[in-house]
This record gives sequence, structure tokens and C-alpha cells, in this order.
Amino acid sequence: MVVLAGEVLVELRGTNAVAHPGLAYAGGLGGAVLHTAAILARVGLPTRFVGEVGEDFLGRWALAQISGNRIETRFVRARPELGTHLRLVELGEKGHSSLYRVYGETRFEPDSAAMARARWFHFGSSWALEARNAEGLLHLLEIALEHDIPVSFDPSLEVSPGEEAWAQIQRYMPFVSVLKASLNDARRLFPLAPDDPQVLLEHLVELGAPVTVLTLGAAGAMAAFRTRMLRVPGVKVTVMDTQGAGEAFSAGLIYGFLKHELSSRLGLVLWEGTSLPVILASACHLAAITCTVEGPAPPEPGLNAWWERFG
Repeated sequence: MVVLAGEVLVELRGTNAVAHPGLAYAGGLGGAVLHTAAILARVGLPTRFVGEVGEDFLGRWALAQISGNRIETRFVRARPELGTHLRLVELGEKGHSSLYRVYGETRFEPDSAAMARARWFHFGSSWALEARNAEGLLHLLEIALEHDIPVSFDPSLEVSPGEEAWAQIQRYMPFVSVLKASLNDARRLFPLAPDDPQVLLEHLVELGAPVTVLTLGAAGAMAAFRTRMLRVPGVKVTVMDTQGAGEAFSAGLIYGFLKHELSSRLGLVLWEGTSLPVILASACHLAAITCTVEGPAPPEPGLNAWWERFG
């Protein structure tokens, strides 16, 4: 069982700045960690999501969509005091998006039973850095530590973290086995560092995770393990939309580690790392496939081809 914790939101995507005199949006299920969960479920891993929605129409719709993706929803709480999260994504002429959020302020209070039978725990996004979510996440992380469950963290930052967010990152890191960050994440975390991937990776390594991964977009990915640094190339595809590429990469990482029987913190610490290049290459392929269509989900034919090669 892979357990993931993150935000559940309804995402409204529009191109109003480009073509529409009025406002028009198409709705879908959003949330970075939730996109990772959906891919893991599609490739056959038992997947459980921990989160919360409002006790409203949008919350019921979101729960139905999550369940329809074969993700266990027992630990997605419907809360009457919390409105289901909304995000507007306004795509500009060059494909850039502007994000607008409406969030509640209630404290995240996950059930300890959500960690039952977990072989891996994954969390991330800016949701993890909101003060209201910190204690609940730390509770799950402490259970993971107690039961030797490996933890991956994908910060997926939208802005540079302030002092409070940095403090939360530092509280999380002792529990993290695999830190995965994008080049933009690393730049936001270390804005004064030279804009060199190797230097940025060295800074990420200092945060203390046994395995540290830096994604480079079309250029591939880098990783640091013990005293080694390695790099794998990107995969050339015709890009339609980069949304969801990072989440797909995270899914590829988790799948790869579990495929190689790395389902304990101790196992990762003692690991020789010989299969890390293959795991990185697999994750790069999955991210690239996701970029070939609009939206955050990889297309079925591409996912099947990926499965035949790496499954």
C-alpha cells in the first residue's frame, strides 16, 4: 500500500486572457500529490489518499472522482467547516498559468489508521507548508518512522518559502528518505546560490535525505546518493502541456523503488544504489509521456508502453 497525503481541490482551467470576451472554465480534479496517486493506482499499486474536502457538492464530486481512479478514499474526510478547495488556472499566451486559491483555515487532523499496511508514504506541494497542516503531517511522519516506512517529499513550490515555511521543511526533513525537487524548486529554496544544477543539488543534499533527486525538465534528472552524483538524459517528445510532469516523475520514482524491493527506511540506507540510474530513467520517461497530452494524466497508450518497458 502506498499512502499519500496532500490537498484535494477542484481545478478550473481557462484561456480567457487569450480568446474569450467573457470567462469560461473547464473543471477537473486537482492537487499535485493526488495526481501522483492517480498514476500509481493506474499502474496497479494499491493506493490510499489522506486529505480532506468540504461537505458540499464539490467535495462529493471530488470524492467520486478519486474513488473512480481506484484510489482508496476512507481517509479523505468530508468536513462541514471546510469549503472544498478551488484553484483557477488561467493559461496565458505562452502557456504560463496564473493561480488563484480559496482555502479554509481548519487544522488538518488525519487518522493514524491511514498508515496501516503502508509500504511507502509520500507527501508534498505547498499544501504541506501551510501552518494548519504541519502537525497532522508530522503525526503521520512519526508513524512512518516508528514502522520503518520510507518517505518521499516533493515540495512542488509555487513561490520561495518564507521563514515559517522553511522551518516546516526543516521539521519534515529528518523523516524524509527521498527528496525530489525540480530545478525551479531548488532555485526558490536557494535563491542566492549559483544557477548551476550541480551546485543546487549539493544544497539540496545538505537538507539530509539519504536520496536526493533534482529534475531538470527536458534535460533529464540528477541524483545524489551517499557520495555519488549521477545524471540521466531527458526523453525527447512533442510537448503539449507540462502540467503533471513533476507528479508523474514522483510516481515513477516511487514505483521504481518499490519494484526493487526498497520498502523500508533501513533498506534505503543500506542500499548500494546500483539500480538508481534505471529508476531515474523510468521516472523521466513517465514524465515525458505525460507532457504529450493536455492535462496532468499520461495517455493510456503511452502509459502501456512505459509499463512494457519498465513494469
